[in-house]
Amino acid sequence: LPVAVSPLSVDNESKESFEKLLKKKNIGAEISLVVENNLLKSGLFNPLDKDAFLQNPNIAHLKPRFEDWALIKAQALITGKVTLVNEKLRVEFRLWDVLAGKEMMALAFTTVPTNWRRVGHIITDKVYERLTGEKGYFDTRIIYVAEEGPKTNRIKKLAIMDQDGFNNKYLTLGNELVLTPRFNPTNQMVTYLSYFKNLPRVYLLDIETGIQEVVGDFPGMTFAPRFSPDGKKIIMSFAMDGNSDIYTMDLENRVVERITNHPSIDTSPSYSPDGKYICFNSDRSGYQQIY
Repeated sequence: LPVAVSPLSVDNESKESFEKLLKKKNIGAEISLVVENNLLKSGLFNPLDKDAFLQNPNIAHLKPRFEDWALIKAQALITGKVTLVNEKLRVEFRLWDVLAGKEMMALAFTTVPTNWRRVGHIITDKVYERLTGEKGYFDTRIIYVAEEGPKTNRIKKLAIMDQDGFNNKYLTLGNELVLTPRFNPTNQMVTYLSYFKNLPRVYLLDIETGIQEVVGDFPGMTFAPRFSPDGKKIIMSFAMDGNSDIYTMDLENRVVERITNHPSIDTSPSYSPDGKYICFNSDRSGYQQIY
């Protein structure tokens, strides 16, 4: 779909303030570029070259000349403006149907100035959902294990970044090996496996506060953690005396429930999307299968 992403307009006073706060010469153009890149990477949209635009973005925000946008083959138009209000970033944007000559959506967001990239992702989500009927995925983050250091002494750190690779930061120092990070449904908590003194333990980490804790004080090894769909429980494998079974823990009262009790090795548990079923890996039939 050909779409015109007009640079968000910024008044001169706000532009100077944003330049001091964020070291960005044109925050409106930067936010628009985030939207444009997101739409392009989706494979469903073709953002048009800005050099072809015929109307000033400051005017287009409130009253587009649809004939000018239709002339460059745009079918949808995104306009907006950025202001600084009480030290807060305020972004207004509009989505226009060029062929029908009418407004499809108008929204505004207020946040701290450093969140400007996220605003671009949220705008893309709204546009994507309105034009495709499917929920957007641009305001999401990726949790992963980053490796660095020489080949003989690799260091693994828990890291997080936006879905487009920006705003990357480390969540652990790399003092212990970390594996299998998983978000909770709200994407604010992470559960992962870490080796402390060579003993694998399941940890919980609050991304915003940086506070982490061990999930249960088990005498054996715990591994392969995942959240339940409602985020209220963690399911994991617990190994003791050479055998591993599946357990769940209620995160509110820390009550542990044993799910499997079999002499074979049961591991890698996962909930179904509705939370009614659990699948896991086991060698109880003589070789590894999913149950």
